[in-house]
Amino acid sequence: MQNTGVAEANEMLKVEGLSKIFNGHYALENIGFSVHRGEIVGLIGRSGAGKTTLLRCLNGAENLDSGHVLVEGKNLSVLKERELLALRQRIGLVFQGFNLLQSRTVAGNISLGLEILGVPKKERQQRIQELIHLVGLEGHETKYPSQLSGGQKQRVGIARALAGHPALLLCDEATSALDPEATTSILALLETINKELGVTIILITHEMDVIRRLAHRVLVLDQGRIVEDISNELLNRGEAKHALTRSFISRENVEDMEAAGYASSGF
Repeated sequence: MQNTGVAEANEMLKVEGLSKIFNGHYALENIGFSVHRGEIVGLIGRSGAGKTTLLRCLNGAENLDSGHVLVEGKNLSVLKERELLALRQRIGLVFQGFNLLQSRTVAGNISLGLEILGVPKKERQQRIQELIHLVGLEGHETKYPSQLSGGQKQRVGIARALAGHPALLLCDEATSALDPEATTSILALLETINKELGVTIILITHEMDVIRRLAHRVLVLDQGRIVEDISNELLNRGEAKHALTRSFISRENVEDMEAAGYASSGF
């Protein structure tokens, strides 16, 4: 029998009965799952399935209509404002659209979160250099976002998200605005962050290929409900049970054929 205390200590995130209603309709209904420390969990679903709403609930930006979200054992719904702000510092966010300040350099964008946290200037400068090295942006410190490629902008976004030493990193469509080469490099960076820093990652996407390359587990969201929770190992063995999961796999196979030039060959 598993030791309950050990199991709970190993949980980075636990979601219980989470529901969110907009205009009388469920955007999320009775969501429940847990994520262990050090896991990379992919959350996949069609556009409008509720992925971004769920992310906002996970970091405390959205109030719940029912249920609970516990991060490192702390219930977001019952925390006082100061406690919630402190806990949200343990959660890093990476966005599809980068969300960089155009008026700030690479170093300046990374510094922003540290400034908000009140980190002294000397410590900020040291942390910025650590992060620039981690994400592979040496030599780009004084460049502005307009001078960077999409992949480089996302590296800045990741560095900024890591500035406060978060334990949990939420990535909202972090690669969907990137070309295939940049996507590969960003996924490799996220894998390094997970392995070397021990950061738990939840990766929200609509791309099955991204899930296959990075995630340990896959949650499939459909019309505001989790319809499948499956390991990547079982997924790769073709053991997905839900029709939506299988449809994502089928679509991925078609896209692979098109990329290889088979779709136009008549075969």
